[in-house]
Amino acid sequence: MDKSIFRLTVRGYELDSFGHVNNAVYLQYAEEAKWHFFSETKLLGLMNERGLFPVILENKLRYMHELKMHDEVRIETSWSTKGKTLHFTQTIFNETENVKSCVVKGTVAFVDHERIMHDIPEELFKLEILQK
Repeated sequence: MDKSIFRLTVRGYELDSFGHVNNAVYLQYAEEAKWHFFSETKLLGLMNERGLFPVILENKLRYMHELKMHDEVRIETSWSTKGKTLHFTQTIFNETENVKSCVVKGTVAFVDHERIMHDIPEELFKLEILQK
């Protein structure tokens, strides 16, 4: 697996007054895709065992093409590391119109319940999706 892929369909309550997906919803789509990645790679269970959870340190969104009601959406997520942080790029595609809609780039750290940052779990480096 060189990237995680997550799919969804745009729902009516996600639209703005122009009939496009509200800008903040793109971030919700990206977040849902990140949790899908953590679940499908079994990292969610690993984090729970260690008392760690991922925290978003930064997000940057670049909008390119609107999404509308019932559009089919594909989100591709890839990761790299730098020190104690994961850096991700998520490309949101409008599959209905076969165009790129948005790119989300950000940084994640792993912290415990006392908000102390920890090293990236070693098991993550065994995943093909992670580029060093």
